[in-house]
Amino acid sequence: MQAKGETPVKMNVELHNDTVINVAALLKEPVGSTRNFSIHLDIFPLDNDLVAREVEGEMRLTSLTSELLLNAKATAKVELECDRCLRLYDEPVRVTFAAQYEPTIDVRTGHALDEIGDGEERFSISENHEVDVAEPLRQELIVALPMIARCGPDCPGPIITTTKPADEIDDRLAELQRLLDQQ
Repeated sequence: MQAKGETPVKMNVELHNDTVINVAALLKEPVGSTRNFSIHLDIFPLDNDLVAREVEGEMRLTSLTSELLLNAKATAKVELECDRCLRLYDEPVRVTFAAQYEPTIDVRTGHALDEIGDGEERFSISENHEVDVAEPLRQELIVALPMIARCGPDCPGPIITTTKPADEIDDRLAELQRLLDQQ
């Protein structure tokens, strides 16, 4: 138990091939209390054919008035197919993100809690008072992937060139060009 005015207790936890952390004690502590933890995932499925490997992250959970705030940084390697040469290559990915978690059960009474209805996206703290960081981590890693996968500057794929001069207008769009010229 902490005396009034003391700094909230910080604990370091290491998760290996697991994304769930129990936060029951953190939920009972004063606002501003934190838990720092690192996460190491050998393999982390992102989508049907997409897998992240060697996921390493540093995360902090902070107790707020009625929820927990997760601040996270993570790196991973995702095997992608190059859009030019079609070879598989490892794309390094780095993400920094925050996520909010709201409890579904009051840790002190065991009663179900109402959802916070302010329109913010929040993840749920399970009825066992556990936070699973898998879904926000998965979402952030997917969003951080490049839209056009390129294996690098030495890609042996075809060099894409244009066959028409840039100022030549496609016949199908000539009427639109005429309308633009009138304005």
